[in-house]
Amino acid sequence: MTSIAKEPATGITARAAGYTHAAAWILGLAAAWGATPEVGDTHADITTAYADRPLQAVAQALLVHGVAAVCLVVVGSGLLDWARRTNNSAGRLAGWAGRVTGALACVQLVLELIAIPGADPTSPGGTGALFEAVQRADGVKMFALAALAATACVASRHGTLLRRWEVVIGWALAATITASGIGYLLLSTALTPAAFISLPLLLIWIAVLGAALRRRP
Repeated sequence: MTSIAKEPATGITARAAGYTHAAAWILGLAAAWGATPEVGDTHADITTAYADRPLQAVAQALLVHGVAAVCLVVVGSGLLDWARRTNNSAGRLAGWAGRVTGALACVQLVLELIAIPGADPTSPGGTGALFEAVQRADGVKMFALAALAATACVASRHGTLLRRWEVVIGWALAATITASGIGYLLLSTALTPAAFISLPLLLIWIAVLGAALRRRP
């Protein structure tokens, strides 16, 4: 009876985490829209942006690299639970990829919570370097998200987890977020705009994945 009660609870939690992940990102972007620095900005511009609007920057960091990180860990844990029950090796890889993405987002949050309060326009080097470290960590996180999407799609062969249209979105996410990851890892302004495609796909797909874990036994 304990096992039967636990499985639905895991799925319900994963579904809530998937929806909360999307909500956290949307609220985080809205909280600091146009107020935070971008890849390609000078160290002086980065530091000035943080010094001028620290509360907005912190709010965004807490939402997109704090709340969203917890949600990714929860979804990853839900995948691991499903993979154990179904003996799906690709699902296990996807679950660990989900947990890794959450951990990387937490690293980004720590770096931001050091950089933002310490922003001093008279000495921009340290804040600028921390911002760039956050972006490079974002690139690594995007590769982990690509791995999550790809392995979850592989785990869904024969419709065992995701529906066909959900798999299509997953593969599209894996391709676009890999391009974004290269851009952020290299701080390339030519490739980072790929995030305008990969981010909406990510928010939709993580919500879809959480809902799929709720559907499956």
